[in-house]
Amino acid sequence: MQTLRMNSSLLNTFVEALKPLGTLMAPVERSPGVFSLEPIEEVSTARPDAVRTVLPFKKLLLKPSFCMLERRDGQNAQQSGDNDPGPVVFFGAHACDIHALKILDLLYLSDFVDPYYKRNREQLTVVGYGCFPDEKCFCRSQGTANVDDGFDLFLTPLKNHFLVTIASARGDDIVRANQSLFEPSTRSDVQEYMARLKERERSFTLSMDVTDLPYVLELKRDDPVWEELGKKCLCCGSCSMVCPTCACFNVRDEIPEEGVARRMRTWDACLYREYALVAGGHNFRATRADRVKNRYYHKQEAFVREFGKPSCVGCGRCIENCPTGINVVEVFKTVRGEL
Repeated sequence: MQTLRMNSSLLNTFVEALKPLGTLMAPVERSPGVFSLEPIEEVSTARPDAVRTVLPFKKLLLKPSFCMLERRDGQNAQQSGDNDPGPVVFFGAHACDIHALKILDLLYLSDFVDPYYKRNREQLTVVGYGCFPDEKCFCRSQGTANVDDGFDLFLTPLKNHFLVTIASARGDDIVRANQSLFEPSTRSDVQEYMARLKERERSFTLSMDVTDLPYVLELKRDDPVWEELGKKCLCCGSCSMVCPTCACFNVRDEIPEEGVARRMRTWDACLYREYALVAGGHNFRATRADRVKNRYYHKQEAFVREFGKPSCVGCGRCIENCPTGINVVEVFKTVRGEL
């Protein structure tokens, strides 16, 4: 891993240089304090410093709904290109986003490779950007506040310049193609970077104790806290839709018009009542308490057991978007008896 420096005044020039690599996606402010990940035409509209976008980057890899196969007029079914956006550059990825990307790689590229995800993942260029937390961020507690791989380039803002980290061959190619923008980093750059890390560390106001959390959850499986949470949770699925690592999906066949049949794949959520409904009308998670408990256990217990780390990256999207004000950190503090 190599580090360089780039003058802050060259940022727009650098971003322009990313455009030939694919569709440039970056956070854009749609209303005060509300950011959306969208294609960028004017570089000046990009807001890589935004704490979070409403929907995460996973929509770049797997659309919320897309056609997998289409059959017309009795012909053989043909694979659809509905989920093929071509090469994409994600500019403004934060450390928690990149950790989430690595989690999706575990899910979709391990034992059973998802061809739709794999194709788009291989065409994705990730340019990270250093951020500061707000009152909903708890990535430090999840060990995802910093990242040293999983991206191509990472820009850390310093006083008058950026410390640029190269973490892949693709990132190195970008630097080589734009050598005039960069210069070697210095010892003072590293010192300034370390000072920034300390300042950022002090900025976190939300934290949760994850010590032995899977074991604690195993002991608390029948705790009344889940029934109480089920009374508050609407099971609307908002937290799942905005979560960068929720990966459930449904596949259904539809006939939109005569002679046309399509197989559609859509984002799904374990919070929905129909998710665990099976033939015969039995529902394995019939109550809201069952469903919300399952989601929390999967994030912090089941995923840890299978992959050695939680699938929550502490981005704060679920806290920001819950219509009833459920705070995941407070939930786990209640489970531990701290509240």
